[in-house]
Amino acid sequence: MFEINPKLQQKAYRLGHEQTPLFVVDDVMLDYSDAQKEACSIAYSSDKNKIGAYYPGVRAPVGEAYGMAVLRYSLDVFYHFFQVPKALSLFPKNGSYSLITQQPQNMDLLQCIPHFDNNDTFNFAMIHYLNDGDFGGTGFYRHKPTGYENITQGRRQHYLQSAQAFIDHAGQPKQQYFTESNEHFELIHKVDYKPNRLLIYPATILHSAYIDNPKHDVNNDPKTGRLSANFFIEFKQA
Repeated sequence: MFEINPKLQQKAYRLGHEQTPLFVVDDVMLDYSDAQKEACSIAYSSDKNKIGAYYPGVRAPVGEAYGMAVLRYSLDVFYHFFQVPKALSLFPKNGSYSLITQQPQNMDLLQCIPHFDNNDTFNFAMIHYLNDGDFGGTGFYRHKPTGYENITQGRRQHYLQSAQAFIDHAGQPKQQYFTESNEHFELIHKVDYKPNRLLIYPATILHSAYIDNPKHDVNNDPKTGRLSANFFIEFKQA
């Protein structure tokens, strides 16, 4: 149960001008049906205080056994590929099953543009795609007015001011899922949705669920929808 596949396939990327590390693992779990079953047996919430302001859907907490299996596997990846100092320890912040459920016409402003998860160094996000099907993946972006791809603590205020100034001048973004480049954001990389694929990336990078077919992807059924497990972790002194 929740065993890592010894024949998994790993690929490392460096994205954009800032060469942000991205790690993609295919066939990560030996049998991911246990995660699918768990996701179908629990209650989901749409409370933004619980799921985050940016996520256009519902979430439910992952079980400890599944979460720990993913975290144990990823530890070496963080220390070696992401160059996290060995003096820092991994602390899980959140692990949730996630489903896209928000129709485009009901989306908030912050859900219509790429976002960052937080601004802290050595904080990371992981996405494990779980269901079979032709769903939208994940896009990574550059903010054109500033050239920023990662929104760190030192960049946060400038980025927010610049993004607001652009919206004040150009108008509100269209009420739709953000996919391809426009005048405000440039798509620098896209990872397709594939069952049992795991993505690992810094929490500071601008990104968005790449939902180019919302009629298909907006689905609140964990058996048939765009099911993923999302993990947020940080490294700090123990």
